[in-house]
Amino acid sequence: MRAQTVELVADIIDRIENRHPGPGRPPMPPAEVIRTLGFFVREGVQWRELKAADGRASGSTLRRRLDEWYTTALLHRVHAVLVRMARSGPDAAAWDVVVDSCSVRAKRGGELTGANPTDCGKSGTKYHVVASIDGLLLAVVPSPANVHDSRLFPDPLRRAQVVCAAIGRLYADAGCDSADNRWLCLRDGVQPHIRKVGEPHGSGLGTVRCVVEHGCAWLLANKRLDRRHDRLGRIILALLTTAAISIVANRLSAC
Repeated sequence: MRAQTVELVADIIDRIENRHPGPGRPPMPPAEVIRTLGFFVREGVQWRELKAADGRASGSTLRRRLDEWYTTALLHRVHAVLVRMARSGPDAAAWDVVVDSCSVRAKRGGELTGANPTDCGKSGTKYHVVASIDGLLLAVVPSPANVHDSRLFPDPLRRAQVVCAAIGRLYADAGCDSADNRWLCLRDGVQPHIRKVGEPHGSGLGTVRCVVEHGCAWLLANKRLDRRHDRLGRIILALLTTAAISIVANRLSAC
């Protein structure tokens, strides 16, 4: 992560945690943990290769803080704050979003894995992504690779609604097509633009869906996410959220 990005994210964490100094050794500053976490996700190193150094946390410290942040949902709260900062003002009244997914191989198996039908049945994990049409990642949810997009559709939609003031239109391919999903959108005041199964291509959704495909490419540019090595589902979710935080925070710091 850039230095400005690390400072921005660390400042939000400090405000949310509001830690008070107590007896004993003080915890490692959030800036050092975030810097180490960004390096870990981007470079794909092993946990044991992370050694404590000046400005960098060890692998055990990073793992412990990730478990703590997972319990308090801190990373999700940081992500929500950053998205609202990026889309504050009158333009935040309604959001147009795009839904898609991508799959990665899980060499060591573990939670949230399944036989990937697009990879000769090898064990894999699917990342379900929701992005705004201007490129902000609003939600990233992992699932086994053999879970159909239409079945998991409500989960990333709810997560996106948490950080959005309101969703105006939703674009998705035929993988998300189902009567239940369309009803869910209409119930929440969302206009579903989902290509129906069996309809020919040429609907024009591809010109909009390219945004979320770019988001998937940004996620998979991180070596720790391009090939899954961690077995625990909570670690995968934390790393995906970290990547989304980095993408949104980099955009804010560049402004």
